[in-house]
Amino acid sequence: MQTKTRRSMIIIAIANGLLLFGYGLSLPFFTIYLISQRGLTSSMAGLVIALAGLSRCVSSGISGELADVFGRKTVMVWGLFSQIVAMFALGLCIELKVQVGWMLACYFLTTFLGAFFRPASNAWVTDNTTPKERVEAFGIIRIGLNIGWALGPAAGGFLVRYSYSMAFFFTALLYAVTILYLNRQVQDNHTPCKSRKPSFVSALLSLKDSRLAKICFYVVVITAVNSQLVVGLSIHCKQYLHMPEYYIGWFFTINGLVVVFLQYWATRLMAKIRLSTAMFIGCALYAVGFGSVGFFDGFTLIALGVFLAGLGELIVSPGEQTLVSNIASRETRGRYLGMLMVFYNLGSAAGFFGAGLLSDYVAPHYLPGPWLIVGAAALLAGWGFWRMRRSLTDEEDGKTNVPVPIKKDTITLN
Repeated sequence: MQTKTRRSMIIIAIANGLLLFGYGLSLPFFTIYLISQRGLTSSMAGLVIALAGLSRCVSSGISGELADVFGRKTVMVWGLFSQIVAMFALGLCIELKVQVGWMLACYFLTTFLGAFFRPASNAWVTDNTTPKERVEAFGIIRIGLNIGWALGPAAGGFLVRYSYSMAFFFTALLYAVTILYLNRQVQDNHTPCKSRKPSFVSALLSLKDSRLAKICFYVVVITAVNSQLVVGLSIHCKQYLHMPEYYIGWFFTINGLVVVFLQYWATRLMAKIRLSTAMFIGCALYAVGFGSVGFFDGFTLIALGVFLAGLGELIVSPGEQTLVSNIASRETRGRYLGMLMVFYNLGSAAGFFGAGLLSDYVAPHYLPGPWLIVGAAALLAGWGFWRMRRSLTDEEDGKTNVPVPIKKDTITLN
């Protein structure tokens, strides 16, 4: 990767890191807040988080379309500005202890608006890299994200011991800082498609590309697995193992530190093998890491499971983004990456809801049961990604350094 390109990726990685640091201060602890402070059951709290995740599915598709039509930076900035307002309102609802319905309405709005940034950001990364550079580029973004993820929940775990609302106010403040940073540092080289109007029906029709549809399905499965870190592990450790919140925050931090320190080496490994092979390895690591959690009751061994799952994440996340970028045409990058985020958020919603159900109906009978189910799902996703090699060219699957030819879009742009 050229020095100029790497510098651009570092800039957008810092922006992503600031956002995830702010996210980590507050939102991972919202499930615990609903259960411990508002009296919701685990399954009800999981349903709330799942419904919020479904709202992100809709906004992810909208973001991808708008990013193609109006520009990447415009969507990133205005999406963040709207989320700041919603996040501040959510903090006020918690501070004033308003009726649960109003608080959840603000939470749903916050999560809906929060999905606007990533599809536009990923499209910006794709615009500024070649197919050969994308695994490394998305790896750099992951490092930025996970520096934020490593620091945010650790700080948030201590902050929520004193005030849940203050955590959300600080999140809004960090999002405002990110807007100022983006305005000063990021230039958008994308030429908006003036002749094309946003068409969300056409975005859904992009799934006529069977390869995109398959990738999105496997992403749903592996993202449901990954989401257990936020909801499933929190409920497991708090409700069944009676661990304090700051222990749970440290699990999030361990997950983030894995990517911060090992993402570079994972990227080097992925450059030497097919993307489909790398994705299988990543899913297998998820299976071993999360599949073992239910058998442990101490911090150290659970942290080991989180570490192994983190190794899987640092392979799977840049891999899935690179696969989708490589099969998309120049005109549909935002749309394809938006659809990826639709199914990413659908997987998160399914994982959040499933975590609550497994905690209420499986764990009381056999504590390792939920985690064995999660491990099996990870292996299913890995098998699917492995089979994808049959429908990918060598270039798309990352086997050679030959640039992927620009393909004509077979899906209508209108």
